[in-house]
Amino acid sequence: MGNMNRDRRSRRHTGSSNWKNGGQRRQQREPRTPQPVFRPPRAVTMEQIREDEDAISAFKAANQPVCECCGRPIMDMASVIASRESGNPIHFDCALEILAGEEKLAAGEKFAYIGQGRFGIVFRENPHDVKHFSIRKIIEWEAKDKKPQWRDQMADLYSKVH
Repeated sequence: MGNMNRDRRSRRHTGSSNWKNGGQRRQQREPRTPQPVFRPPRAVTMEQIREDEDAISAFKAANQPVCECCGRPIMDMASVIASRESGNPIHFDCALEILAGEEKLAAGEKFAYIGQGRFGIVFRENPHDVKHFSIRKIIEWEAKDKKPQWRDQMADLYSKVH
């Protein structure tokens, strides 16, 4: 057995295809594609940043809606609801003021937005217990079948700016 191992190790493997490329046919290699060279982005100057910020501010100012109830600009589109009369955007707080003028609240009742363009008059026996309440009246503010056109426009504008 000892001789077999020695013979195997001493044998020349010139014709073998598995010994350090000896005897293998030279394979043609595909030409290497050059690796892309990393180039760091150009530095942005403070002047360019200020110009961009000024352009964004001008864009927002030119496309900022005004509340038809109070006349103030609407800064936060998340707190906007459509006017009942025209469908234009108004402040959420302005809508609550309109409701307060139309509806009389009893003790323990409050207005609450319950979603899908609706408000509710909510009653809590214990004002400190926010988990237990009942909705005494539902007020349809926005029509379910009509989606104000300004919502899509404003969402599009804000997605471009932010």
